[in-house]
Amino acid sequence: MLKKTLSSAVTSAIAICAALGVSSAARADTTLTFVWHAGTCADALMDIAKDYPDKTVKIVPALVPYGPEWHNKIASEFAIKGDAFDFAMWDSQSTAEFAGGGHAVKINEIFDKSSYLKADIFPPASLSRYGEYPDGSGEYYGLPANQDAYGLMYRKDLFEDPKEKDAFKAKYGYDLAVPQTYQQARDIAEFFTRPDQDLYGWGQMGGREYDFATTASNSFLWSFGGELYNPQTFEVKGYLDSPASVDGVQAYVDMFKFGPPGSGNWGFDEVNAAFQQGQLAMAMQWFYFNGSNADPKVSKFADKTAFGVLPGAVGRDKKFRRQFSVGGQGMGINKYSKKLPELTKFMEWYFQPEQQARYAKVCQTGLKAVLESAEWQGLNSYNRQFSTALAYLNDYWHLPEYPVLLDQLQEEVSNAVSGTKTVQQALSDAAEKHERTLQRAGYDIKRGDSTPEVPDQKISPVGVDEVVVVN
Repeated sequence: MLKKTLSSAVTSAIAICAALGVSSAARADTTLTFVWHAGTCADALMDIAKDYPDKTVKIVPALVPYGPEWHNKIASEFAIKGDAFDFAMWDSQSTAEFAGGGHAVKINEIFDKSSYLKADIFPPASLSRYGEYPDGSGEYYGLPANQDAYGLMYRKDLFEDPKEKDAFKAKYGYDLAVPQTYQQARDIAEFFTRPDQDLYGWGQMGGREYDFATTASNSFLWSFGGELYNPQTFEVKGYLDSPASVDGVQAYVDMFKFGPPGSGNWGFDEVNAAFQQGQLAMAMQWFYFNGSNADPKVSKFADKTAFGVLPGAVGRDKKFRRQFSVGGQGMGINKYSKKLPELTKFMEWYFQPEQQARYAKVCQTGLKAVLESAEWQGLNSYNRQFSTALAYLNDYWHLPEYPVLLDQLQEEVSNAVSGTKTVQQALSDAAEKHERTLQRAGYDIKRGDSTPEVPDQKISPVGVDEVVVVN
């Protein structure tokens, strides 16, 4: 009788494995290791992975702090063509480096073979943003696993206070409301900067580490009409140091006047801490952190916090633009992993709506079915704003030389923040360094009068006099 019972159990186990596409010869435990930075989203993936039906497959994290160590852990393994991890979440701008170096699996091949995992289950812009290389090629090396965008958080108790509203209008001549331009944001930040009350009008990142200063300053630069470079001719001079770019970065630098002392060295942790303690009337911060900033267990001002889309700016050409940095990561596959079949099956399960709906309760999914659902839109006080923000995202250079270009720009923007250099000098020096880097890498920089085409989302879909406040 015992033999019959065991036989039945084995038969059932084989049937389950077969249903999941796992052969009897492959029933030994398989470990799928992933690299990511430690945090809420990695925790969510691990929690969901515990329910993966194929219990012969274990999902194991190899987590590191956010910043260079995270990037370098991936890059160093690729450099030796190693298989210490099977998949990784990397920044969108790193796709060019890793795919361009031949280290990442082309996801198109999985799309062709999979019955579920197809390009059309993701928003086209998101799939492109987190996985396409080269730009516009239709070749993908990552899936939008964790979308993110810069956003605005503000103290609604201050903005809605009748006395504050009357005082603001008396001083500036227009109504106090969520700023739609950086020009308005400057006025509001100035108005609420009251050091004697330990209250400041604006918080933003300015630190030299990794991409802190440049993700913030780029959002100003693009909105004022500036560009990092011309992607058609690879010119940097005349773009990164153009009058529009200088205007944008100068506006960014000037906003530190309305932040607490030392905020020029801040990263995201310092922005969160200051806002949660009630020091800031407004702050620019990643949507990734909104869960904690809206949590009364974390923030003393959670019930007084509201979220919105970052402002845009009216540039020298009198056009209104709204554009800011993309964050988040795509999920890419290590080309040197020997476990692609098992990993593909896990990805087919993980990107199902049921799993992604669980993930989207704490992080921003890239799955279209969840993003477009009414349930997700109304889940909290900021998802609807995040959906709006997706139309205004821009990114760094999608070039293999990204890490070098980033460090050079970080250095020079940090020089401008500290006052070591003027904004004009800092951006001119960065442009000079960038062109030397690209020339050494073999790029043919073509001088000319051409200007890069501006993406449709660069210009706001409403005119400057019609800008809509997102509630």
